[in-house]
Amino acid sequence: MRYEKGHGAGTSARIVECASARIRERGIESIKVAGLMKSAGLTHGGFYLHFKSRRDLIERAFARAMDGSVEQWRKLADRSSRDERLLGIVDYYLTDRHRNAVANGCALPSLGAEASRAGVGIKRTFSSGLREIIDLLSEDANGPSKREAIAIVSEIVGALLLARAVDHPEFSSEIMSVAREYVLGGDPQVLGIAKAPRKLPARTKRANAKRPQKREKSKHLP
Repeated sequence: MRYEKGHGAGTSARIVECASARIRERGIESIKVAGLMKSAGLTHGGFYLHFKSRRDLIERAFARAMDGSVEQWRKLADRSSRDERLLGIVDYYLTDRHRNAVANGCALPSLGAEASRAGVGIKRTFSSGLREIIDLLSEDANGPSKREAIAIVSEIVGALLLARAVDHPEFSSEIMSVAREYVLGGDPQVLGIAKAPRKLPARTKRANAKRPQKREKSKHLP
C-alpha cells in the first residue's frame, strides 16, 4: 500500500497524542507499546518505524503534554484583558469540568510527581513548561510579580491535584472553592491579585524564651 506524503509524521503525531493523554490519566508506567498501538488502531510491529524506543515515545508524549498545557494557559491569558487575566485562568482551572478532564487537562497536577522520578530529560521538560507558565502570568508590569505568580500556580495546581484525589465530590468542590477565594482575595469580583494584606497568625512565644524576672523591692524602702 502506498501512503501519501506526510503519512508517517501524521501517524507518529497520533501515537504521541494518544500517549500524552494516557500518561496524564494513568501515569508513565501505563505506557505499554502493544496496548498503546492497539488503542491508536495500529499494529505493534509498526512502532519502531516511528520511535527509537519506548523511552523515546514517553519523552515525546511528556513534552506534548507540557506544550499543550502552556498553549492552554496562553489561550486563557489572551482571551482576557490583562486586568482580568488571573480571574479568567482561575475560572477555567478550578472547575468540576477541568477536574474531571484528567486525560486532556493541565499536565502540571498530573505529571508533577511523575517528573520528580522520571529522569533528567523529563524533569527538564517539566521545568521548562512550568517556567513558561509562571512567566506568562507575571509578564505584565501591573500584574503579579514572579514570586506572586509562583505562589498562585502552586496554589491552584495543588488544589486541583487534591480535588482529584479525594473521594467525596462536595469535599473536592470545597477544596477548589477555598483555593479560588484565597487566590482572588475572597471576592468573586476581584480581577487581579488581592491587594489587601492577608492576616497572619499571631506570633507565638518560643517555648524556651526566658521571661523577664520581677525586680525585688528594696528592704530599705517603706
